[in-house]
Amino acid sequence: MTRRDLLTGVALFVVVVSVATGPLTGVDVTEQRATEFGDGTATVGAVTVDTAALRVTDGRFGTGVSYLRVPTATVTVTSVSDRPRLVYRVLVPALDVELTETAVVSKTGTYRLVPDDRGMARGAADASTYDGTLAVRVQSFTTDRTVYRENVTVEVAA
Repeated sequence: MTRRDLLTGVALFVVVVSVATGPLTGVDVTEQRATEFGDGTATVGAVTVDTAALRVTDGRFGTGVSYLRVPTATVTVTSVSDRPRLVYRVLVPALDVELTETAVVSKTGTYRLVPDDRGMARGAADASTYDGTLAVRVQSFTTDRTVYRENVTVEVAA
């Protein structure tokens, strides 16, 4: 196959795909996740959070940074109407940490809310424990309902 034949083949492929998936055929090859929440509500069957996993540990490889390790919240949604969202909030006031993770609920099933760990300067966590709060809410323009809330003790690894 010559270079000219290759270029012609690629150009023909691009044209065929563009026409086949364009507005003339009505075929949509993209599946866009709902990213904007709206009205509605959701019924939550269960919320699971490994509260013992919320702790402060040293960073790896001698970085000199401590990290607040945040557990994943697994939320089972049993019914949903419209586009509410799940809001997972982790609050540790004494460490000046407030983390929020959200997910738009578009169908029933299991949702995992995974906030990033929070880095802190060494010595920022100078006590052995801190008080914190974990909460999961169902929120929309018409609803704001807490479905899980737990006060926790954040351990600092020695």
